[in-house]
Amino acid sequence: MMDERRIKPRWQINQGAQLAFENGVRAIPCVVEDISHGGMRISLKRNLFDDVFSNFKLTLAEDFQLNLGAQVVWRQEVFERNVYGLSFSQIDESAKNELDQYINNNFHGLVVKHWWEGS
Repeated sequence: MMDERRIKPRWQINQGAQLAFENGVRAIPCVVEDISHGGMRISLKRNLFDDVFSNFKLTLAEDFQLNLGAQVVWRQEVFERNVYGLSFSQIDESAKNELDQYINNNFHGLVVKHWWEGS
């Protein structure tokens, strides 16, 4: 059983996104299952080396990208998809603010729901 020590809210957005890595020729499609200031859970068809996440760009919308660094905390295969639990090692304050704004603008119902649930 996982020990839930998260203090920051996690937003379950299940949104298609793109991952771009320094050495990558083209972006890799993924699904951001949930995201917070501290990390995210993503799933994708490709199996990636853990160290590629040390510096990457996450594109959630045409006009919204985050430059991030993360460590893989856990990984599992679910229905031929690779699911990664990532803990951000690099996310600056402006990125956190932009993420809050993006969630608020696009997933407002979720923010309100989480607010009332106290989670």
